[in-house]
Amino acid sequence: SERPLPGAARSGRASPGGNLCTASPAGDSIPIMIANGGVAHIASASGRREVPVEAFVTGVQRNCLAPGEMLVAIAFPDPGEHSGDAYLRFIPRTEMDIAVASAGVRASVDGSGTITSARVGIGAVAPTALLVPAAGEALVGTTGDDAAMAALAEACSAAANPISDKRGTADYRRRIVGVLARRAAARALARARGEAVEGAHA
Repeated sequence: SERPLPGAARSGRASPGGNLCTASPAGDSIPIMIANGGVAHIASASGRREVPVEAFVTGVQRNCLAPGEMLVAIAFPDPGEHSGDAYLRFIPRTEMDIAVASAGVRASVDGSGTITSARVGIGAVAPTALLVPAAGEALVGTTGDDAAMAALAEACSAAANPISDKRGTADYRRRIVGVLARRAAARALARARGEAVEGAHA
């Protein structure tokens, strides 16, 4: 079941769990939690259950918590060696600090630098942050060459279902989320390979 969030349920918004429960389409930590395979651990008086982060948010300010349930932890699988991640967002400099579009990528490589696994999450371009399986699949088995990166960007743009508002048109958001995903993937791959990511803070 799903329900709109009452004001009291929005406390702790500065934490990853609070960010997730607030269920904003532009929540900054959600795409990168999705990319890293995050699993929400939910508890109530009747027991516990686990929900993938990409399924936790069900709509704008709506989540999967039933009455009496609480998010108690978010767990992530060990990505193993030679893995890296990155999150990027775009905001209009003249407006509030809210993403127009965002993307998070986690990738792992083998000893030759070939990508063995990848997950991509996008935000602020649909009613919820999304896992984009086709974007990750576009990278696997490649070295992250231009063709693979172009396919990743195209998959993210195709998965987006944005609105138009004063901060950007739907068409603009579709284009920019592909650009962000491609740039985030490049940073994640550099980190997975142990390379320096110049000027990176995400």
